[in-house]
Amino acid sequence: MRALVAGSAHLDILGRPFVDSAHRDREGDILIEAGGTACNVAFNLRRLGLPVRLLTAWGPSAIAYLMARHIKSTGVELIADEVPGMRLAAFNGQLTAGGDLASAISSMPVAAHDFSAARIAEALDGVDYVIIEANLNSGAMCAIAHAARERSLPVFALAVSEDKVERLQPVLPLLQVAFMNAAEAERLMTVAGAADPGEIAEASGVTLVVTRGERGAGAYYPDGRFARVKAPALAELKNLLGVGDAFSVGVIDGMVRYSMAFEDAAAHAHILVGEIAQSDACNAFSMNALSSMVGELYEDARNDSLTGLMRREAFEIEYNRFRDARNNTLVLIDCDKFKAVNDTLGHLIGDRVLQEVAKTISSCIRGPDLPCRWGGDEFVLLLPRTAAADGQIVAERIRRAAEAMDLHGVTLSMGVAESAAGEPLASVIKRADSAMYDAKRAGRNAVALA
Repeated sequence: MRALVAGSAHLDILGRPFVDSAHRDREGDILIEAGGTACNVAFNLRRLGLPVRLLTAWGPSAIAYLMARHIKSTGVELIADEVPGMRLAAFNGQLTAGGDLASAISSMPVAAHDFSAARIAEALDGVDYVIIEANLNSGAMCAIAHAARERSLPVFALAVSEDKVERLQPVLPLLQVAFMNAAEAERLMTVAGAADPGEIAEASGVTLVVTRGERGAGAYYPDGRFARVKAPALAELKNLLGVGDAFSVGVIDGMVRYSMAFEDAAAHAHILVGEIAQSDACNAFSMNALSSMVGELYEDARNDSLTGLMRREAFEIEYNRFRDARNNTLVLIDCDKFKAVNDTLGHLIGDRVLQEVAKTISSCIRGPDLPCRWGGDEFVLLLPRTAAADGQIVAERIRRAAEAMDLHGVTLSMGVAESAAGEPLASVIKRADSAMYDAKRAGRNAVALA
């Protein structure tokens, strides 16, 4: 069962004091995570092992790039409109020491965005149900819901906040179930002129699920029925901010995947609620999300995307760490007849050859050794605290391993040079390069010492 989730994905910047007090400046923790109601819902569905697609919009910024990388790394399929000039999407929340929300400022520019009909059709292709949330504007929600209903797909909605719940009013007749907390329900009742949530359910034909914290939750059905469930017993409660999203996801999953009635679906949801409530994060994949994003960016900067080996710039930094030590050996590796592979078999095969060479180098070296893609079809290898004679042994091991492989006629010629203490990298490379050309002149597929 594949879900489409549509709404906001943004940075969550959360401040949580160690102790509640009346002071404006308190000691506590600051967390910067991946969040947004739609993002939370998508991550929680992935936590349940379900395929999910996320439809959102953001500006073409470095933050959006990091968010996209992180979202995709969780297995969520991402469809994101990049809107020039769109401001940063973020949620800046002040929590209580107990993990509940005290106050917040939201920057949700997705509310100003309308998805094209073609984009909505792309997002709906192959999904079984749809979840929208009120960070979107009413028009966008209605457009998605109408398109989903035309495909006979059930549509669910989450209210998000008291300020935004009224955006749901025009879309209610298109929904199967709408989820909100007690404060949001009160606001919607005021806007609709209703005495209780049941009136809204009957008038719009939608089931309203209203959560009331420790008092549990209730479902108001269009036919006037009401069902109530108790709140789960939660031990070691750490976080309340993501509990509502987790409950909604669990109920929807129970209804859609297992055809459960609300009461049984709520019990099913309590498993996920317990996991989120006892964690420090608002969703299943938010913990240390910023660290993960920065780590991925660092890996991009450090490692070559094709071979996975170190980039030249990163290798230069690593070499300087060992520059003043003695007995460091550098091996320069060139792929013989590589140009012929690209010219006759194409660049795709050429890329695969380079990847196999990189794997071969990595499989033949020791833990401290540092392999690098120097550029094109050249590689370089730093062997710390290794004399040239031992470096020649390692190079021969790499050469023989490559020779035994089917690399479309490509072999390796290598030059080995031992660096003097303090010798600049350019000087060692020059000597290793000269030795490598000696190996080529000797007939290729050889190792030569500088």
